[in-house]
Amino acid sequence: MRLSSVVRGLGRLAAIAFAAAALAGCGTSTAPIVLPPLSAVVLTPTTDTLVVSQERVFAATALDTTGAPVTGASFDWSSTDTGVFTVSSQGRVTAVGEGSALLIAAAGGKADTATVFVYVQDGWYAQTSGTSNDLNGVGARSDGRVVIAVGDAGTVMRTANAGASWGARVSNTAFSLQDVWWVSSSIVYVVGNGGTVLRSTDAGLSWTRLTNIPTSQNLQGICWVGTTHGWAVGSNGVILRTGDSGATWTAQNPTSSQLNSVSFADTLRGWAVSETGVIVGTRDGGRSWYLVQPAVTGQALRGVWRATDTAAWAVGQNGTVARTTATVDSLQWTMGSLGAANDIEALHVIAPSTAYAVGTNGTGLVLKSVDGGTSWSPQTSNSAQTLNDVWFVDALRGWAV
Repeated sequence: MRLSSVVRGLGRLAAIAFAAAALAGCGTSTAPIVLPPLSAVVLTPTTDTLVVSQERVFAATALDTTGAPVTGASFDWSSTDTGVFTVSSQGRVTAVGEGSALLIAAAGGKADTATVFVYVQDGWYAQTSGTSNDLNGVGARSDGRVVIAVGDAGTVMRTANAGASWGARVSNTAFSLQDVWWVSSSIVYVVGNGGTVLRSTDAGLSWTRLTNIPTSQNLQGICWVGTTHGWAVGSNGVILRTGDSGATWTAQNPTSSQLNSVSFADTLRGWAVSETGVIVGTRDGGRSWYLVQPAVTGQALRGVWRATDTAAWAVGQNGTVARTTATVDSLQWTMGSLGAANDIEALHVIAPSTAYAVGTNGTGLVLKSVDGGTSWSPQTSNSAQTLNDVWFVDALRGWAV
C-alpha cells in the first residue's frame, strides 16, 4: 500500500472519531468554568422581607484571592427551611410560608448567607384558633413558626406554620392556663391556676405537669433567663424561683397582692407588678425582694417588661403606664397615661425603644411605641375581643390573643 493511501485512511478515521465525539456531545451544557481559588462569596442583599407568594432574585459574586470578581462563576443555592421559602438554581427566592430562614449561596468551598423574612400580609389579621375558650397567654419560638397559646380549662393550642392552622394539644390539666415562656427551641413552660406549671420538651407537642411546685396559688406570669433561671408569680403575692432548670423551686410572698407579671433583665435584676399597683424588685435573682416606696399607683398593673438594667415599663388598668429612669443612686418609677379608656392587659418590648401593649377600650386594643414609651399610637386590631397577651419574634411578626 502506498504511503499516501495510508495517510488518507488515517485522516478519514480521525474525522470519523471527531464527528462521533461531537455527536456524543450534542445537547449537553457548556463545560463548567474552572474556578480559581476563592477568597469569598458575597450575597446581596444580606436581608429581605417578602409577602407569601412574592419572589425576589438574589445576586451572588465569587471573589478570587485578590478580591476581584470571577466572571461566569456558578453557585449552589439552598434554603435552610423550604417551608418559609424555596430558591431556584439561579437565585430566585419564592416566599412560601410565614417565618424566617437563611438563603445560602456556595461556590469553590466558600459560602455566604442572607436572612429572608416572610409574612402573610400587612397589619393585624385574625387566625382561626380552633377553640372557643378564652386565650390568656401566647408565646412564639424564635423562628416564628411554632407558637403556643393557652387559655381557660387547660386549653393549649399549637401551630407549626406561624398560625396558618392551629391544633389543640393535651395539657393534662383542667386548670385555666395564663402564660407561656419558651426556654429553648424545644423546651416550653406554661403556668396557670392551682399552682400549675407545665413543661414541654418537644416544642409543645406533649406536656407534663410538674409535681415539685411548692404552692397551690393561681400563677399569672412566668419569665426565664437562659435555660436555668426561671420565675413565676401569682395570687397572694407568691413568687416561685428556680436556678436549676426547674429541678427544684422555692416560694416566697413579698406582698399579699396578686402579682400578675414578672420580668428580668438578667439572672439578678427583676421586677414584678400587682393587681393593687404594688411593684416589687430584686437585685439578687429573686432570693430577696423589696417593695417600691412610695407606691407608684393604686391602679392594677397587668404587665411589666425589664428591657435592660435601667429600662423597664409597666402597664395596667385605666391606661396606666410607668417607666423607670436612672437617678444618681437608684432607679425611679415615673407615671404616665395611655388614656383612661384603655385597659392594658399585657406588654411586649422588642427593643428599648419599641414596644407593643394590648388590651381593650370596648374592642381589641393594640398600641405601639417607637420612642421608648414617650408616645403611643393605636393600630387597627381587627378584633372585637379583649386582647390578653402579645408576643413578637422580631420587628414584623407578632401574635395577640
